[in-house]
Amino acid sequence: MPSPGITLNFRHRKSKNGTKHSNFLFRRADQAILIAPDLLYLEVINTAQRCGVPLESVVELLEAQKYLLQMRAVSDAERKKALQIIAQGHDKSGYPSIYDALFHAMALCNEGVLVTADKRHFAKTEQLGSICLLSELSF
Repeated sequence: MPSPGITLNFRHRKSKNGTKHSNFLFRRADQAILIAPDLLYLEVINTAQRCGVPLESVVELLEAQKYLLQMRAVSDAERKKALQIIAQGHDKSGYPSIYDALFHAMALCNEGVLVTADKRHFAKTEQLGSICLLSELSF
């Protein structure tokens, strides 16, 4: 039986250890429901283009991963929750980005957990719950 949803946010550059953790999560995908906003597709393509990675290979990989990862449009409730999340910041330390907030909102609204490598987003929003750092997962 799958565990509650896991929202993944791996936009940020990962260490070797982070890559090991994310690979482990995908290998165990049959034990969880992995969801992400459909903008993830665009973010991955944009990052690949900026880094000079051949887009055809990236698109092929994304298409092959569809059975592991549900990419879908963000619901109205998730969008509203994301707006609440971005208001959680502070003028000095900054505010969470809308992109990170959408991933987090999906976790909060779907009884899931946002697994992120972004320590800044984690620090700004940990009090909301439904979030853990990729580096703190025990395997």
